[in-house]
Amino acid sequence: MIVAVGSDKGSPGATTLATVLGMVWPGERVVGELDPRGADLPFRLMHVSGQHMPATPSLATLAVDARPGAVQPQLQNYAQPTVLGVPVIRGEVSTRAGARVAPHLPSIAQLAASWNGTVIADVGSLQPSNPALVVAKAAAVVLLVMRASTEGLGHLRSRIEELSEYVGDPRRARTSVGVVLVADSRDAGAAVTRTRALLDNIGSPAPVVGVFRHNPAAAAALWSGPLSKKIVRGPLARSGEELIRQMWQLWPDELGRATYRPPAHTAVMS
Repeated sequence: MIVAVGSDKGSPGATTLATVLGMVWPGERVVGELDPRGADLPFRLMHVSGQHMPATPSLATLAVDARPGAVQPQLQNYAQPTVLGVPVIRGEVSTRAGARVAPHLPSIAQLAASWNGTVIADVGSLQPSNPALVVAKAAAVVLLVMRASTEGLGHLRSRIEELSEYVGDPRRARTSVGVVLVADSRDAGAAVTRTRALLDNIGSPAPVVGVFRHNPAAAAALWSGPLSKKIVRGPLARSGEELIRQMWQLWPDELGRATYRPPAHTAVMS
């Protein structure tokens, strides 16, 4: 199963959200960086050894092994353990390397969609020119991450219907696309109200899933690692858990469980 995370323009917290969802997602999961513009996590997130992630395994090695006609690879074997407890399939750090992977993305999408666990895929910009949209098209849920600013809502007005049609499945009762707003705690309620009003005004069926709390201090603590009680109980993790609960309510059939049960964090450092 795939949960795709992306943004309409730029990257307002999509990679951070994908990582946090990987921290709090129940069951087997990996975070995959599929943004062809270049990966961020090899620079932000350390390997469990405390060093930077090694060059392999990576999305490129998965692409080679997932080519048509080859023996189907075990997707989890391409994920690297990290200090946050999030297994990561590291993306390619250059656009040139990303371009070499792009032709293999349909095979990767098929493999990820059929995997028993959940692939939380950071696909980058949700624009028609992005080859990683083939992964979003195969996803159970697609999260469009945006700020509820005048500019952000302007882009949303022009893009949400097009995106829903491109990645959506007309056989599904509900669109697979949901909106996640990046906002601070003081503006969260107003941001949701403004965005829902806009979606209602243009007749979009896409729901507002919730708010990912903008908290620079918490983000800095997240990337400094390792996993600690402060991170697990902090605003970013709580936001991730709230969003997952809402996703389970909105897409229970697609996510495959009747109710969401948060994972039990064990052996957390103080």
